[in-house]
Amino acid sequence: MIQQKYKLGKELELQFRDCEEIWIAAAMISDGGLNFIEKTINKYAKQNYLVGIGLPTSPSVLKKIGVDNPNNVSARVFHKAEILFHPKVYIIKSGNKLTAFVGSGNCTEGGFDKNIEVSLKTDDINVCNGLLIWFNSQYKQGKSITNDFIEKYNKLFENRRNRLDQDKKDIKIFFPEIEINPQQNISLENIDFTNQYFKRKHFEIFRGNLPTDESDSANKERQDVKRLLYKIRDKLNPKLKERKWDLHEHYEFEHIISSDKHGSRTGDELNGMWLHYGRSKPEIKDYGEKETPLDYMRLQVIINANHVGIWNRIGKNMGSKIDRDNLKFILTENSEKAEQFCLLLLSLPKDYFIHLNDETRYINEFQNTMQLKEYLLSEKLSSYFIIGKEYTPENTLISEQLIIDTILLDLKNLYPIYQLIKHKL
Repeated sequence: MIQQKYKLGKELELQFRDCEEIWIAAAMISDGGLNFIEKTINKYAKQNYLVGIGLPTSPSVLKKIGVDNPNNVSARVFHKAEILFHPKVYIIKSGNKLTAFVGSGNCTEGGFDKNIEVSLKTDDINVCNGLLIWFNSQYKQGKSITNDFIEKYNKLFENRRNRLDQDKKDIKIFFPEIEINPQQNISLENIDFTNQYFKRKHFEIFRGNLPTDESDSANKERQDVKRLLYKIRDKLNPKLKERKWDLHEHYEFEHIISSDKHGSRTGDELNGMWLHYGRSKPEIKDYGEKETPLDYMRLQVIINANHVGIWNRIGKNMGSKIDRDNLKFILTENSEKAEQFCLLLLSLPKDYFIHLNDETRYINEFQNTMQLKEYLLSEKLSSYFIIGKEYTPENTLISEQLIIDTILLDLKNLYPIYQLIKHKL
């Protein structure tokens, strides 16, 4: 069987967990790519690497897999004059089964997750064996990785990396209209934050090492973000009541805004903070006395490293199952409601997005309700499911003067969608 895959990292993580041996042939392996493998792979698995140096593979990676490598790791460099080693092949053995991925994704964070990549997955034994024969043939032609080789390669690596940085600058000059990859941090350097509601420091607290920082200074910056979200809440609540929307903030004051400090209920990284609205306390407790709003669909205002978002956060990974199941029931069993729901989505402005199965697609990418319905039914509980809109830090629609009106307009667009998805006892 052959399948298309767009997020290689998620697929490899599942395969690596219980594997016995892997073979990776890649044009480039980065520190992030190798770290991903080290964190996800069965520690007893045999690892075989064949890597090119036509692209800037990190010297520290070559040292790890070629000089300091443990007994279960074998690695070589492939290089021939006038030939660029450019494959991206991943073969995994688990029991008597082989699975292979062949595509565009290098062994890097970008190749695994952040870039737009396409791979084909196959468990056809003949195809997998053929790829294994190819790997072994190429491996025999590879060169051993020694300390002497790495010492000479270091200079080459620095020169090549500098050229790549210059290439990126050149592209920005020739194509200034190209949008920044939403997975990368947007530059805050040249933004005038004078009239913006959130300032530069409020985005920076979710960048670099700060999401894991538990120091008093980092906590103070997050507390400032929390204060601003409470100010939004204080202005928003009377307007929500005027509109008589069935939306309720968390019934415990300390949870109206998400946590500004690390604790037992937070993840290792505080990558964003949000204000959310959803079911009332009686509605939540109807599902069970121990139930809380955290595991049910909600509308939220969120700030992270790059954006202020207004989301219908239908569910986080493995979360909000009851609402997600309700949507699937509507799409498969209630044709009238399904059509109504899809038309509501298609009527949203083109800059609204749907995020599911670890990819983001914008509303204007869908041609009709049938295409949209098919996409929604592919949704997997294991990943986040969000419908919403996001604003970059310099957008005047999130200025001090306009941010409340902007949020209200987006909530007005999202509220009917929320109501249709919401499971009701």
